[in-house]
Amino acid sequence: MRTRILITIGDINGIGPEIILKSLGREEIAKKYDITVVTPVSVFEYYYRLLHLKPVKGMFKIVTIGNDRIKINPGKITGESGYVSGLAIKTAVELCRRNEFDAIVTAPISKKALNLGGYNYTGHTEMLTDLCKSKDSVMVMVSKKIIMGFASTHPALKDAPKLINREMLASKLGICYKTLRNDFGIPKPHIGVLSLNPHAGENGQIGREEIDIIKPSMVNIRKLHKKLKLEGPFPSDAYFAFKIYNRFDMTFAMYHDQGFIPFKMIAGLKGVNFTAGLPVVRTSPDHGTAYDIAGRNMADEASLVEAIKTADKIFKSRKKSSSS
Repeated sequence: MRTRILITIGDINGIGPEIILKSLGREEIAKKYDITVVTPVSVFEYYYRLLHLKPVKGMFKIVTIGNDRIKINPGKITGESGYVSGLAIKTAVELCRRNEFDAIVTAPISKKALNLGGYNYTGHTEMLTDLCKSKDSVMVMVSKKIIMGFASTHPALKDAPKLINREMLASKLGICYKTLRNDFGIPKPHIGVLSLNPHAGENGQIGREEIDIIKPSMVNIRKLHKKLKLEGPFPSDAYFAFKIYNRFDMTFAMYHDQGFIPFKMIAGLKGVNFTAGLPVVRTSPDHGTAYDIAGRNMADEASLVEAIKTADKIFKSRKKSSSS
């Protein structure tokens, strides 16, 4: 039985519609998965004409939202596009939670447009966590070469260290442990934890978070999850320079750029964003709306294709885990 995957349209003024149409134009994608797109119908009609793409009839279904008089302005941030992107996410979550679909793949959104559209969230992860009524979640970046979990998602850099505490790390690393076991089929996960400060704090000379928060948290988490192996905290420069990440099933970063910069350099165009800790499976491409090339037929669909494949794998792994 084919996995029933919902794809949300994302920001209609970004590259989301283009990469969706290009992905579903690949016969191996459209035939292997049961695909449904959450979108106003007029969005696809508009981009088929604009990009001179051949319509992919009968290869996917549509859940219609909004109205067909919506204004599409490629490359522009608008409240209307933000409203549609938020409505698509909300609709997809509701359908998945009713077990009408198996997984959600979200096309890129603009946080500013989302807020202008009436949805007060800092991003996909935060919105999905709230809509799913989950206590916590973890942003996880996935590729064949490296899996990266994050303590925090999108706080300002000056605020990120304030969020790091023992309770937070216990929750996030606990979710990472469960997702590696249930969603990726790794029975005894091995996680490399990065430090917050340069040189892992230099024994407290540069900062004490490693001594006072991170190391004690790791000790407690090991006691709680006997099959979890944790190592670190590692200074991130040496960790990536010497490819220490190859020893681990997952690398756990303390803040956004610490993990995203090396991840994107390692994963290339095939990185996937996965939200761990939710009752529904959700993946997305690892890039944004790319307003600068929207509507110009220049977008590469590789990351969305990988997001579809990853959603299918995670759903099947989770299903197998729950039945065993």
